[in-house]
Amino acid sequence: MDVFSEIGVFTRVVDARSFTRAGQQLGLTPSGVSRVVARLEERLGVRLLNRTTRSISLTDDGAAYYERCQKILAELEDANLAMARARSAPRGRLRVDAPLVLGDFMLGPAVPSFLEAYPDVSLDLSLRDHLIDPIAEGVDVVVRMAELRESELVSKRLGSVRLVVAGAPSYFARRGRPREVADLEKHACIGYLSGGTAMPWRFSGRTGPVSVTSVGRLHVNCGQTLRQAARAGLGLIQVFEYFVADDLRSGALELVLCDHEPEPRPIYALYPHHKHAVPKVRVFLDFVASIFRSGAPGDGKAAARANGAGKHDGRSGSGSRGRSSGRARSSRVRTA
Repeated sequence: MDVFSEIGVFTRVVDARSFTRAGQQLGLTPSGVSRVVARLEERLGVRLLNRTTRSISLTDDGAAYYERCQKILAELEDANLAMARARSAPRGRLRVDAPLVLGDFMLGPAVPSFLEAYPDVSLDLSLRDHLIDPIAEGVDVVVRMAELRESELVSKRLGSVRLVVAGAPSYFARRGRPREVADLEKHACIGYLSGGTAMPWRFSGRTGPVSVTSVGRLHVNCGQTLRQAARAGLGLIQVFEYFVADDLRSGALELVLCDHEPEPRPIYALYPHHKHAVPKVRVFLDFVASIFRSGAPGDGKAAARANGAGKHDGRSGSGSRGRSSGRARSSRVRTA
């Protein structure tokens, strides 16, 4: 085995944090992987890894060597892929991990178009709301609503989504429409549970971001149930715009508090350095970015205009965004 192959095995062990997992990914036995790393250490005359029966960790020399090896391997792969890119069509199995609500209401509906456009690509789409280690799990791309800082992964911004407050016409007929954030104290706010706790509602205030905690009668941890409860007139919900795009178009839900929306939430794709030039990954990233640019599947802004949400929201048209009362900052809203 040449030195580049040994370096490849070493970096795979570090990424996988296990001789066993690295062997499974490389088609080698754990003992075979261990021998390769030992041979590399002998060649260099330094210990690269600390080994115990349960874990491995980098030595100081190993950490410095790993960092340089990553750059060397990435440049080598870039060179190889650049030569092959012109004659290589996207193909193979693409493994993508995304949050549930993004998968159900944005990525999921777009999958048929992607597979039709790239018939040689197969797609494994996993939907879950917790962060994973894509290298250890063999995932090509992770789509998330936050950028991972100090991460070894490449972060590419795909677009952004609005966070909106919506309710059913039947609810507004009974309870009226909130015009300021402080008005939510008089309304039924349906909360979304995450980890057993209702997520705070976010708004833009006159002096900065505003966080409001809902303590209403109904809290759920399922986006579909949240949406159905709002459609049934049980109360207001705060969700990402694309989540209720169809309901806004049909008039089943209408927007309120548009002048107090927080800044749009950015959506990022995270992937290992060596994946960025792989054709199947590249075309998927471009495809998802095009979804956000086009507003598909569902242009919620157009829907909001169509059902007159801005008019019902009591906006004067004079740029009143951010007039929420200072009393609402970091407050708890008691809802009916």
